[in-house]
Amino acid sequence: MKTICLLLSCYLFILSSAYAQEFPSFGIVSQQELTLKQVDFDKDANAVVLLHEAHSDYDEQHKLITNHHIRIKILKEKGISEADVTIPFYRKDDFENITSVEGLTINPQPGGGANIVKLEKKSIFTKAITDRIGEVIFTFPNIKVGSIIDYRYRSIMKHYGGLEDWYFQQELPVLQSKYTLMIVPNTEFAYRVNKMQELPITVNKLEGGVFFEMTNIGGLGNEPYMDARRDYLQKVVFQLSSYGMGGNNKKNYMTSWEEVTRELTMSADFGGQLKKSIQGTEAWIKEIKLLPLPEERMKRVYHQVQQNTTWNGLYSKYVIEGVRDAWQKKPGSSGDINLLLVNLLNEAGLEAYPMLVSERFHGKVNPAYPFIDQFNSVFACVVIGNKKYYLDATSKTCPPHLVPHTILNTTAFVVNRKRGGLVNITNDTLQYREQVLVQLTLDDQGRLAGSVSVNSADYARMDKLKAFKADKEKYLRSHFIVDGTTISGKEPELRNIDNDSLALEQQCKVSGTLNTSGGYHFLPLNLFTGFDFNPFVGDNRFSNINFGYRRSVVVNVFIDLPHGYTIDALPKSVKLTNPEKDIVYVRQVEYDSTAHSLRCLMQFQFSNSLYDAGDYPVMKEMYKKIFDYLKEPVVLKRNG
Repeated sequence: MKTICLLLSCYLFILSSAYAQEFPSFGIVSQQELTLKQVDFDKDANAVVLLHEAHSDYDEQHKLITNHHIRIKILKEKGISEADVTIPFYRKDDFENITSVEGLTINPQPGGGANIVKLEKKSIFTKAITDRIGEVIFTFPNIKVGSIIDYRYRSIMKHYGGLEDWYFQQELPVLQSKYTLMIVPNTEFAYRVNKMQELPITVNKLEGGVFFEMTNIGGLGNEPYMDARRDYLQKVVFQLSSYGMGGNNKKNYMTSWEEVTRELTMSADFGGQLKKSIQGTEAWIKEIKLLPLPEERMKRVYHQVQQNTTWNGLYSKYVIEGVRDAWQKKPGSSGDINLLLVNLLNEAGLEAYPMLVSERFHGKVNPAYPFIDQFNSVFACVVIGNKKYYLDATSKTCPPHLVPHTILNTTAFVVNRKRGGLVNITNDTLQYREQVLVQLTLDDQGRLAGSVSVNSADYARMDKLKAFKADKEKYLRSHFIVDGTTISGKEPELRNIDNDSLALEQQCKVSGTLNTSGGYHFLPLNLFTGFDFNPFVGDNRFSNINFGYRRSVVVNVFIDLPHGYTIDALPKSVKLTNPEKDIVYVRQVEYDSTAHSLRCLMQFQFSNSLYDAGDYPVMKEMYKKIFDYLKEPVVLKRNG
C-alpha cells in the first residue's frame, strides 16, 4: 500500500459553472461503450463502471456542493440489478439533501446508434431509513444485457464537515474514476492516497483545489475472512485540519490524540455521561462493592448492564438517548449502553475508561492521524492489576474474560489523560477451542445411527451460543448436517448455557445412510468438523486474511462396522503443515480387525490469526490439500 500525504491550503476561489454544464458527456456515449461486452482486466464482471466523476465546490454560504455523474454498462444477466440505484444521504437536521437527479437508459441498436429512455421524475423516491439516514431510490426502465445506465445528481451539505473520502475502486470494475475538490476559503485539509503500488494515479494541484484520477481498476467484492472491505479499496482520504483566518480566530480539529481526549472528556454526550447518577442502581452497586475480588465486581456489573439494556442496532461513539434512559430499559445505541457500563463500573470502585473502537467490519485505524471518524463505537476498558479487559455490553454472549471478536487485531483508543492512548488489541492466550466426539454404528443395510458430542470453549462457545440463540433451526442445519450425505442430527441438547466459565456442551442424535455406487459404499470421515467448504479458491486476493482468533479443533470418530462389510480402501494417516508450521492438519485412521471398527482422529491447529495478502498463495495451496484429504472416504464392499 502506497501512501501520499499533502497539506492543502487556500483562501479564495469562486467557480461559476452551472449544473447543466458540469458534465457535458452526460447522455453522450461512444461506439466503444455501446459495443463493449467484456472487461479485459476483470473478465468475470457482471457489469462495469464506465465512468464515475464528481466535483465538490462551495457556494456563498460555504455549503459543500458535490455533483456526481455515474455511467454503468450491464454485461451479464446478474448485472441487471445495477439498474436499481440507491443514494444514501445524512438527513438529520436537514444536513444533506439530494437534488437534480437525472437518468437515462441507453440501449444499443442492431443497425447502429442507440435508443435512449429518460428516467421519469415520478420514478424517483426519497425514503427515511432512520432518524439520521435517508435514501433516494430509483430503477431504470428498459434494462437488459448490453444496456448503459447514465445518471447524475447533486449533494448539498451544510458545511465541509460532511466531506467524504473518494473511492476509485468499487465492487464492479471501474474504467475511469476522477474527482475534483475545491477547498472552502480559510480552510486547511490534509489528504492521503491509499492504493496498490502498481496502480497509477494522476494528482494535479489546481488554484484552490486538487484533481485525482485513476483508470482500469479491478472490482473488489467481499473476500472470505476479510476485514473491512473499504480498507483495501483504492481511495483518497480527507481530513479537515483547521478553519479560520489564523491567530485566535483559527480553530484546529483534534490535531493530536491529546486533543481528542480533551474534546471527548469535555463533551456532554461523552465525558459528561460518566458522572451522571443512575437512579435504581444504588442498592446493587453497594452490594457489589462489598465483593473482595475486582474481577467478580467487574463481571457482576457487566452482566447487570447486559441484562438490563437493549441494543437498538445503532453504532455510536456518543450517547444518543443518554445513559439514564438506556438504564430504564429503553433501546439504546452502543454509545448509550457502553458509556453507561463505564459509569457503573466506576461507581463499583473499578478503574474503567471509555475506549473508542473501530470494529473489524468498519476499517483499520491509522495511528498517525488523530481522526475520530476512524472509529465507529465505544467499549469499556477495565484495568485490574496489569491486565486490561475490553467489554461490550451490547453483546449478550461474549463473557468478560474474552476480548470481543469484533475488535481482535484492531487498534483502539482509551480515552483518559493519564492512562489512555492507542492500544493494539490482540489475544495470544484464549482461542477457538472445540472437541468433537462422533460415535456411530453401521448396520447391514448401510444405515448409520449414533450420536455426536461437541464441547465448545472460549470463542467457539461464544460463536455457537450466539448462533443457537439467534435461530435454533438454522443452528441445527449448520452444525449437525453433513453436506453431500443424508447424515443429519435431530433436536440437539445444550448444557452450560448460563455458565460462561464452562465449555458449551452440545449433544445430538444422528442418523443417515451411506452413498453407494457400483456395489461400493462410501463412508465419509469429515463428520461435524466445521470444515464444510474451502473458502480460498479464488485466483487472487486483495485483502489480508483475518481469522480473528487462533483455532484448535479435535475430532474423534468411532464407527462400528457390521461383519457383512469389508474395507476396500482406507485413507492413509497424514500430517500436513505450512512452511511456518503455524497451520497443522493431522489425520490418523485405524482399523481394528478384531472389533471390526474404525477410529479416525483429526486435528486442525491454527496458531496464527492474521495473515498478509501476500501469504495467500501458500494459504490457498494449504487449504486445497486439507480439503482434498477431507473428501477421502472409507470405501466399503459388501460381502457376497
